[in-house]
Amino acid sequence: MNILEDRRPRMSNPRLSCVPGFDKIGGKRNGETGMIDIHSHILHGVDDGAKDLAESVAMARIAYEDGTRDIVVTPHFNGVYLVGTDTVLRKMEELQRELDRQEIAIRLHPGNEVRIESKTFVEEHMRSRSFSYLGAPAKFLLIEQRWQEYDDLTPEVFERLLHEGITPIIPHPERHFFFREEPETLLKLIELGAWTQVSADSLVGNFGTEAAQFGEWLCETGNAHTLATDAHNVTRKPNLSDGMAIFAKLAGEDAKAALEARTRRIL
Repeated sequence: MNILEDRRPRMSNPRLSCVPGFDKIGGKRNGETGMIDIHSHILHGVDDGAKDLAESVAMARIAYEDGTRDIVVTPHFNGVYLVGTDTVLRKMEELQRELDRQEIAIRLHPGNEVRIESKTFVEEHMRSRSFSYLGAPAKFLLIEQRWQEYDDLTPEVFERLLHEGITPIIPHPERHFFFREEPETLLKLIELGAWTQVSADSLVGNFGTEAAQFGEWLCETGNAHTLATDAHNVTRKPNLSDGMAIFAKLAGEDAKAALEARTRRIL
């Protein structure tokens, strides 16, 4: 499938539409509103993200200067880094206190990036509520694939989540070779009710041409439902605005407004 030639409209799905008249403003502090980053490894000392509190603060400052006002903290929850809810909340509160002390107007929200290590891995930790769903409503889950291969049990896992009222969000699908080679696999997950989260760094070309092209195709065809940074440090930093600008050029200002409203629903 040539993604550069295929410009089909996205599959219709009422779960993917934004709420008309939705008036909750994410990231409002002292009269300010700004962008929302739903994927960030800003918490210090828990995974391959920020190494210490100073780097977490530096990342938050970069994000603030870029126009972000809300960040969902999403440390890894997988076979290597099992960063559970208790740790997420404790580290998040510690960082929030420091941001408030330094008057960096960023509001943090709990989350995790959960990997499908196996069907039982997800189900067992769902039952024990070991990981954090995104934001206060807890109706969304950032759930990723292994890098080596697509897990054929993914539709079954997603159906279980959707049955529980949880919308799965697929992070950085443009970076997975199996989605690029067979986009229909991703489109079928979207048809089930999943959202995608394209990374801003992919759109600006930081992950190579193939990821950039597939990310562009997702934006152009209405299959990019949210954008985020997947920031890990001050080098792989939380710059969201460049990606949002590229999205607007590819999909239009109306689509950008719909994406922003859709993202606010997560908080």
